[in-house]
Amino acid sequence: METERITLSQRERDRLKVLHEVNQKHLTQVAAAQQLKVTDRQVRRMLLRLRERGDRSLVHGLRGRPSNRKLAVRLEQKIVARVRQR
Repeated sequence: METERITLSQRERDRLKVLHEVNQKHLTQVAAAQQLKVTDRQVRRMLLRLRERGDRSLVHGLRGRPSNRKLAVRLEQKIVARVRQR
């Protein structure tokens, strides 16, 4: 079975490590919340997502998608061409 490679930021890796500690009962949810600077309710929600979707649940859902504010490529090229004319 091939494993999928997930790119995580340092912050996401730290969160993952703390949440694994909570899963292994080495750390309480309240202590994890204090360590991650979030509420204990958010820790419970992260743990649920972690159990459902695995490590990928900590990656932001919109990562890799273009911004809604991004201009169309043709429009951007037209604008750049006009600026260069001046």
